[in-house]
Amino acid sequence: MRPSASRRETYKGFAQLMWAYLDCFSGVSGNMFLGALLDAGVPAAVFQDVIASMGLENVKIKSAVVTKHGIAGCYVEVRHPEQHVHRHLQDIIDIIEGAGFEPAVSKKAIEAFRRLAEAEAEAHGTTIDKVHFHEVGAIDAIVDVVCTVAGFHYLGVTEIQASPVQLGTGFIKVAHGMMPVPVPATMNLLKGVPSYSRGIEAELATPTGAALLTSLASSYGPLPAGRILEVGYGAGTRELPIPNLLRLVLIEPADGDRSLWSMDEVALLECNLDDHNPETIPPLISKLLDAGAWDAYVQDVTMKGGRPGIILTVLCPPGIQTELAELIFRETTTLGIRTDRKLRYILPRESLTVSVADQKVSVKVARLGEEVITVAPEYRDCLRASEAAGLPLKEIYDRAKIAARTALGVH
Repeated sequence: MRPSASRRETYKGFAQLMWAYLDCFSGVSGNMFLGALLDAGVPAAVFQDVIASMGLENVKIKSAVVTKHGIAGCYVEVRHPEQHVHRHLQDIIDIIEGAGFEPAVSKKAIEAFRRLAEAEAEAHGTTIDKVHFHEVGAIDAIVDVVCTVAGFHYLGVTEIQASPVQLGTGFIKVAHGMMPVPVPATMNLLKGVPSYSRGIEAELATPTGAALLTSLASSYGPLPAGRILEVGYGAGTRELPIPNLLRLVLIEPADGDRSLWSMDEVALLECNLDDHNPETIPPLISKLLDAGAWDAYVQDVTMKGGRPGIILTVLCPPGIQTELAELIFRETTTLGIRTDRKLRYILPRESLTVSVADQKVSVKVARLGEEVITVAPEYRDCLRASEAAGLPLKEIYDRAKIAARTALGVH
């Protein structure tokens, strides 16, 4: 199933940038990641070298071509002697740091396990240093995580994006007893990640798979525009009503497309108000922003019967929309809130601090590729500096922009 070495080097050679897109229509798990990477061109020897570097004795990766609903994919099994070792997070970090990997590989693998520990700790009401990695800390999970990170590093992938994740439903038996699907750790890991379930009674997204996905993927949405270089399918263990596969697409991005910006999903909350005291709107918007909303605003409208009213609109991370909906219900007279999900493009942004009239002012900077296209001083900082220095707000704003552009070397 793997492309030949010459074929692999060909697509690595002509692509100045290579992205990976993870199509999670049947969930995500550690061994599905490994299978997809092997199928997309990573040599099995890369994984065996990773295992040897970690000093894991008698551990081997076995792969086989299988078909799921007529689609061929690579199924991977990590084989090793039976062990009953309960590891803590620091034990796993020590194994990874002692292996001598490239810093980028070690950092990302440790990030995935740290996310996993935090999710397990939250699920079981404890702290990460007290979490015992029963199944998660087993040899196969260590191999899944580190080999996956090393596989993407081998391919030279510069950005990873993913589709919404199918989760599954039902119950499974784990070390702690019967658990609902998705298990609590998976739900904790996927907070803020676009997800869905179509009623398939199986654990489609595992904690290890979710930890890898959230550590690797920079954004979620549709397949980005570009030239498809390679496709790999990683097979899961189950026979399902749909193909139990993770599809990995390697892409050379189209010029001027997502190489200049990224994409994520936002939740939209909206309600009409025609009997609400307008004096309470400013503090409501402040509360919404303080609670984590990305934006909140109102628009004047004419309601039925010709009554004047407003539309309150809130944009927020999907993971907190329920919390913000409760806040709107408590703070307004509305009886219903409309919800929707939107994809948005995001420019890379940064923040720098400049000094204006001996006052510190934060400035947001946005880039389109290498070009600085937005330099925006923070209003509240400018207002505070204006009052402290006794200078017009407009002058503070203009001076902050000039100082920021000078610091950035742009005019």
